[in-house]
Formats: sequence, structure tokens, C-alpha cells
Amino acid sequence: MRTEHHVRATVPPETDSEESVYRRAGRLLGLTPPIHSEVDFIDRLEKGLSTSVIQALRARVGLTDEEVYELIAPRRTLNRREAEGQPLSSEEADRAVRIARVAARTQQVFAGKPEYVNHWLRMPQHALGDRSPLQALNSESGARAVEEILLGIEHGFFA
Repeated sequence: MRTEHHVRATVPPETDSEESVYRRAGRLLGLTPPIHSEVDFIDRLEKGLSTSVIQALRARVGLTDEEVYELIAPRRTLNRREAEGQPLSSEEADRAVRIARVAARTQQVFAGKPEYVNHWLRMPQHALGDRSPLQALNSESGARAVEEILLGIEHGFFA
């Protein structure tokens, strides 16, 4: 019987454009070893995520401080966690993973236009009630709506 480890070892490495959303999202969060599935994210979340994932998101997704404080946690809370070496709360970690997952999916959809990703994430979308995709990430329902738009773009339903 093949083990999961053996199966993973036999899968050829992905090129950047073929990189899975999970692996890409994990990279955006600065997580090692690589993430391969939603179950890997569950395992990481159960162990707790350090505040270093916030710095990784800032650097790799281009989030501003204001976006971090609005989407993940208030400034004072994050400053306290960093100063005391505390991990993110489970809710904060979930929000960070949500942002990384949607940013990773956006990078995949716009792989031919990497410079467009940050612009698109901040551009108001009629389908989101004139919110930007980043603004919609305040809730899981909003993230799902953004992912539906990205799926539509990928399949040629939206311009």
C-alpha cells in the first residue's frame, strides 16, 4: 500500500503557473514545509500561526498596514502579539489564510499579468456590491464571492 508521503514524492514538481493554490497560499504566508491541501492548512491552524505570517503577507501580497488592521486584527492587538511572542488567534489565523488563498487564486488567474493582481484586488467590482475583492475578504461569504468571480474570469464569463 502506498503511503501519502510516497505519493507526494512521486508527483513531479509544479511549474510556477501550475503551482497549486494551497502551495502558493502557503508560500505567500511564508509557511514551510509546503502546503499541499486544505488538510495541511487545518493542521497548521491547529498548531497556531505566528505573527510572521502577517509580515509575509505584507511583503508577498503587498498588503498595507491599514488593510492588515482591517482584515486580520487591530494594530494594538497585533503589536501586543508580536511583543509577547504570541501566535495569532484561530480567527486571526483563519483570516490570514483566507487572504492568502484568495491572493494565490488571483495570482493563478492573472498569471500572464502579474502586475495586474494588486490592482484587481483593490478595484471595486459590481458583482461585489461595488466593493473591492480585498474589502469583501472581511467574511468567508465575501471570499467565496471573490473566488466565484475569479472562476468566472478563468472560464471567460467575466471581462
